[in-house]
Amino acid sequence: MNRDASSIAILEPRNNVGYRREDVPRARDGQIRDLVLELADNASFEQVSGLVPRDADRVLTAFAERAASIAVRGKDERELRAGLLAAAVALSLSDDERYVLPAVALLYRPATIDRPRPGTGVRRRERPHRWSGPRLVGFTRRTSEDQAIEAMGFHEGADKNGFRFVCTW
Repeated sequence: MNRDASSIAILEPRNNVGYRREDVPRARDGQIRDLVLELADNASFEQVSGLVPRDADRVLTAFAERAASIAVRGKDERELRAGLLAAAVALSLSDDERYVLPAVALLYRPATIDRPRPGTGVRRRERPHRWSGPRLVGFTRRTSEDQAIEAMGFHEGADKNGFRFVCTW
């Protein structure tokens, strides 16, 4: 793995003040996506959980929410994968999974939208990544009402750049 401590510092909450509410996309989205995907390809889940800053769950959750919107806009499976991996790490770090589950709902939503997905669209039967833990997989066993983005405080909307999941709280 080619990452050093300074590259992991992009997950520090103090380096991401206001990130969750910023316009989508931002350069930080790509930086976090690339970091998460590289870590997923080159490190074990335990190594990653030990590498990231203590409060990185907040940044990873914000990224996962944003990645869901970016994925829907671009019909980009890679963004969904990065968001799900970030959510898996955030779930492992968080003391309260209720903070992370709304992001999981947003990432799950594109797989349930009845819109055509040309090219590299979301595949419902894709094999789980080795990082998929019981909390993430458990979400898929919830009732459809408990998976709904509205139940998690979001709705589908738009910003000046296009589609975006909008937080209602």
